[in-house]
Amino acid sequence: DRPVELNIWRAPTDNDRHIRRQWERAGYDRAGAQAYSTRIIRRRGAVAVHAEMSVSATALQPALRVRAVWTVTESGELAVNLRARKSEGFPCLPRFGLRLFLPSSMHQVAYYGLGPGESYIDKHRSCRHGEFRTTVAALHEGYLRPQENGSRADCDSLVLSGGDGAPGLSVVGLRPFSFNASAYTQEELTARAHDVELTACGSTVLCLDGAMAGIGSASCGPALQERYRVDAELTLHLLLAPSTR
Repeated sequence: DRPVELNIWRAPTDNDRHIRRQWERAGYDRAGAQAYSTRIIRRRGAVAVHAEMSVSATALQPALRVRAVWTVTESGELAVNLRARKSEGFPCLPRFGLRLFLPSSMHQVAYYGLGPGESYIDKHRSCRHGEFRTTVAALHEGYLRPQENGSRADCDSLVLSGGDGAPGLSVVGLRPFSFNASAYTQEELTARAHDVELTACGSTVLCLDGAMAGIGSASCGPALQERYRVDAELTLHLLLAPSTR
C-alpha cells in the first residue's frame, strides 16, 4: 500500500521510559531515509540497485549510514542486503529493519521461529522453536498502555496471505530475523495513552527486523544490558517473493 521504508523506531515500552528521551532527542521517532548515490547493475535475469543511504530526522545529522543492495529477479523475487553503522554520539537504536504496508486482507500468518507467544532477544524463555500459524489480530498483545508488542524473534521464514489461495508474501532470512505484523502503526501505538483509543491504519503493517532491542527492566531496574542493545554494525539479509501458500 506504500513504498517500503527503512525502520528504526518502535513504540516505547514501559521499560523504555528513560531511554525514550534520548531516542526522541536523536529524532528516531521522525527519522526518514535519504539516498546519496545509486548504481544499477544488470545481470542475467536480475537487476541490482546499489545505494549509499542515511537515516536521520530533518535538521539533524545522520544517525545511521546504510549500504543497501536491492536485487530484483525476473520471477518477482526481491533480495534485500542492508549493512549499517550507527553514527558516533547517537544512543542505541530501538530496532533496525524494514517496514511494509500490505493489504489488510493479508491477515493469515505462518512462520518458523520462536513461538507461540511474543519473543525478544531477552524475553523468550516461555517460547520454543517451531512452525506456527496465527493471524495478525492474534499477534497483537493488548497492553493497557499501547506500546511495542507482538514481536516474534529468531525466525527463519514467514508467509503472510489472505487465505483461500489468495496471493501472499513469503520472506526467508539468510540470517535469523524478527517480525511484527499489526493493524496499527508504531506512530499510533506511540501517540495513544489507552488501548481503547487505538485506530487501525487500514493496512497490515509488517516490520522485518535484522535487530530489535531487548525489553529489559529499566522502568524499575538497571539499564538494558549491552548484549541486548542495537548498538553495533547492523545487517539485514532477506529474500521476499510472491506466495500462493
